[in-house]
Amino acid sequence: MSSSKKSEMMTLLYFNLPGRAEISRLILAYAGADFEDKRIEFSEWPKLKPTLPYNQLPTLDVDGQKLCQSMTVARFLANKYNLTGHSAASKAQADEVCDALKDMQEKLFPVALNRNNPTVMKEKLAEALKVCTPGFANLEKRLEARGGQFMAGNTLTWADLFLHNVVRMLTMCGGESALAGCYKIKNLNSRVA
Repeated sequence: MSSSKKSEMMTLLYFNLPGRAEISRLILAYAGADFEDKRIEFSEWPKLKPTLPYNQLPTLDVDGQKLCQSMTVARFLANKYNLTGHSAASKAQADEVCDALKDMQEKLFPVALNRNNPTVMKEKLAEALKVCTPGFANLEKRLEARGGQFMAGNTLTWADLFLHNVVRMLTMCGGESALAGCYKIKNLNSRVA
């Protein structure tokens, strides 16, 4: 007797840029998941916005059920693909790191969005570095205290993927100086990339 399991249909909806959906894309890619990466242009946004539960993107449709909020979507996918950690403590460590990275990412968005205006971008980068520089120094200490290989539970988790995402965004914005002295983070990032 053969058993056939219907494949789950997933559609990740976001703008045609990395932004808040990139961590979910990284998790899905790492897991080798079959999903539709539906990207919209900004011109489509005014019509789409009022149809969304929170008037925000990203959303993830899973067999007709819509999940909203970027961190909820990423956390759902991390759980689904066993990227949260193998114990309650390592799951909490991964969440801790992701929350810290989210704070830094929020400061980097205004930098990235002003790449075409060098004066404003420089101002926004200076503001972001006030958060990112001590933030990465703190993460370096946490990484070292946890064995120096991964951010949580001595195994790859979504926290490591999110770290890569934020480091990539930081580099794109010209903020590499925030990583000065963060040798373990740089090593981890190179292994995740």
